[in-house]
Amino acid sequence: MKKRWVKFLGIVSAGLLAFGCSCPIEAPEKAVAQPAPQPPACPECVKKVEDELKALKLQVESLKSQVDNLKVDTAEAKQASQKAIEAANKAEEAAQKAEAAAKKCERVFEKGLKK
Repeated sequence: MKKRWVKFLGIVSAGLLAFGCSCPIEAPEKAVAQPAPQPPACPECVKKVEDELKALKLQVESLKSQVDNLKVDTAEAKQASQKAIEAANKAEEAAQKAEAAAKKCERVFEKGLKK
């Protein structure tokens, strides 16, 4: 029985080999380089929105530069007000000195009249 079984397996394997070799084999598909797909054309509304977005970005940048300029102007205004306060203090001191000098002159004049 073993011999029959071995013969049977031999015949089956030979048949499979014969059938496998006689069948046409399809060649594997070659990968063809396809050009990148073109993006779909944007509708007009998308282009309008993009343009508006660009315009808004430009406005934001200009506003940022204006704010920066205002910060500089504020710092300069603070410095100017500080200088004005210092000048007013100096003027007040000068006025006090002038008043003291005027009083001295009055005393000298009164002494001169008494003599």
